[in-house]
Amino acid sequence: MEEHRPFHDSNKSRWVAVTAIMSALALVGNYVLVAIPNVELGSGVLFVTAYLFGLGMGIWCVLIVSIIYAFFNPWGPFIPTIWITQLIGWIFMVIAGMLMGRKESDRSWTRGMQIELAIVGAVVTLFFDLITTLGYSIWFGVPYFIAVITGSTFIALHVVSNAIIFPAIVPKLDVTMKQQLNTLFNGKQSLS
Repeated sequence: MEEHRPFHDSNKSRWVAVTAIMSALALVGNYVLVAIPNVELGSGVLFVTAYLFGLGMGIWCVLIVSIIYAFFNPWGPFIPTIWITQLIGWIFMVIAGMLMGRKESDRSWTRGMQIELAIVGAVVTLFFDLITTLGYSIWFGVPYFIAVITGSTFIALHVVSNAIIFPAIVPKLDVTMKQQLNTLFNGKQSLS
């Protein structure tokens, strides 16, 4: 029986390739639902990146996604304080993903684990929204309390949608990525 090999011990070019794929997937997740304000899949992808591959890859994906999204943001121009607070919020998400990362590759997703993902998705999204609202408040000189109150509908929509999205996509990405990248996780050939 072969011993489990951590992903970060794999070939560096594979690591770069998976980082690029996860970054692209997060960007697509941010753009695909852009017509619905504050409903996005990118946060869940960033979360699952750190969940599966660790904090290092999660941070690199956050940096890549934040730079590209900052300059091609469908909601407006680059604003430095919002960009910095987005970085902080997304880093918080990948830290949560890394902390929740499972060591055993064959555990199934129970209902309790999905409820836990919903709660974590809501909490990290609330943090993200409150910190980015602070960036908005600082840049535009709007009192923070007023910015939170006027943005509360968007905050609530984002928190509720991610509480639904996280348990919907994280288990599927977990299973699919582990299946597709079995050789990287376990050092043996996939059966499919």
